[in-house]
Amino acid sequence: MNPKNIKAAFKMRSQMKEIQKKLKQSTITETDKSGEISVTVDGTFKIKEIKLNVSELDQSRVKKLENNIQSTINKAIEKSQKSANSQLGSITDLLGM
Repeated sequence: MNPKNIKAAFKMRSQMKEIQKKLKQSTITETDKSGEISVTVDGTFKIKEIKLNVSELDQSRVKKLENNIQSTINKAIEKSQKSANSQLGSITDLLGM
């Protein structure tokens, strides 16, 4: 591999790490039209918080549901990312990276 390409690859990797760090710090919150569900996601697609504004349930039950929904969604996203990474890994192997 050409030394210039190696240097460029290391520079790109460093830039990617910096971008990932910034993405983890950024958040976006979306609320449904009824105002009953609010979801906050960071820039790496990790769900940071889910809020349910449901008056019929007791608050301890609502908090447990919020946590379970958040955890389940994050696990699904993580599995999806691992699958994508393994498929992309074959491309980087071909490029000699």
